[in-house]
Order: sequence, then structure tokens, then C-alpha cells
Amino acid sequence: RMKTDELDGHNTLGLRTIAEGRVAALLLAGGQGTRLGVGYPKGMYNVGLPSNKTLYQLQAERILKLQRLAEELTGRKCIVPWYIMTSEHTKGKTEDFFREHGL
Repeated sequence: RMKTDELDGHNTLGLRTIAEGRVAALLLAGGQGTRLGVGYPKGMYNVGLPSNKTLYQLQAERILKLQRLAEELTGRKCIVPWYIMTSEHTKGKTEDFFREHGL
């Protein structure tokens, strides 16, 4: 089990690395959602939260929060590039989803 001060040090290092522009997010989104019983990409799936947010929306919010935390710590505005790897089966629906939701 990691000590609190050690964990804080790792968090600070991670946020500084984000602020330096040395971090990106990669989402492997080639699955079609068939095991979930839906006919669209898994990222579009509503996981049943009261907010009705999809997996894509939850991921986007987490990335935005990390950017905000890194900026608060360092005073530097930063962007975490988000790469979404789709398959031929999910590409069109994923692009449409992001356009329609302004993500």
C-alpha cells in the first residue's frame, strides 16, 4: 500500500507531465456493442447513471478534469489529445455521435 505523501508525489508528477504536453489519451473503440445487446459502438452506451451519460461522455469529462487540475497546479493551459481508434464497423457512428453531441 502506497503512503499518502508518495501518492501525492505521483499525482503531482502526472499533472506536471500533462501540463508539459507530454500525455495523450488513447481509446480503443472498435467494439460494436453486441455483447451489451446494442447495435451501436460501446462508447455510445448509456451505463444507467442518473445523468444518462454515455461512456464517451464520461471519458471526455475525465480528460477535461485532468486538464483543469494540471492547469490549477502549474498555471499552464494544457490539452490532452484524445485519440479514438475505431473499426470500419464503428467509425461512422462514432463520428456522427461526436458531431451531434459537440464532443
